[in-house]
Amino acid sequence: MPEQVHVWDLDIAQISFYKGLEFNLEHIKVCARACRKEGVPYVIHPVGYRITDPEMFNEINSVTALADEALILHDERASDKGRLGGTDGKQFKKALDALTSRLHVSFENATHTKDIVWFWQHYADSVTIDLGHVESAGLDSVEFVKKLDQEIVDKTEYIHVHRNGDFRNGLTDHWYLTPDCRELSALSAFIKRKPDVSVILEINEIEMIEESLMILRKMRK
Repeated sequence: MPEQVHVWDLDIAQISFYKGLEFNLEHIKVCARACRKEGVPYVIHPVGYRITDPEMFNEINSVTALADEALILHDERASDKGRLGGTDGKQFKKALDALTSRLHVSFENATHTKDIVWFWQHYADSVTIDLGHVESAGLDSVEFVKKLDQEIVDKTEYIHVHRNGDFRNGLTDHWYLTPDCRELSALSAFIKRKPDVSVILEINEIEMIEESLMILRKMRK
């Protein structure tokens, strides 16, 4: 929410918009202006979008002029739900090239986390690791980040952090942080490998933002 940008003393913000809800370009513009006014760097994050879909691509493309640091996209699969390749791969690469000619693009694990390293190796110049999605995919996030090849670590610019927990609205993740959650241990393990990564808090409970931010700040000290 744009009116809250100044409240949290952020080093970086994220402007997310969701497929399935009414696309509101004006709201995204308002959020971007609020970040710029406060001098807060930000990324733009379309959720539930595929750049191989022409309509979805057009909506994403319409926000490229508003970008600051980067556009964070989810990984994609082929039309048969397998790895991108053939016609699907060419279509994806064409759409990606069009976007990267205008702005920096980073790819987050969301669609198929268990095969994300292959996707990052083949399609990502910049990586966003979502630790909550690693956990919701049934993986141990601490082991996941410890076993990552240095090539992927070097390409990682952003970490999405939230806690995996009980089912809520069809999902188990995006819960607020707790000091003993495994996602926080995974973040600590990754920072030891790359201290300068940018950390983005992604939780649903507005009333828990301050507490979760305090947990992150204490860990970084």
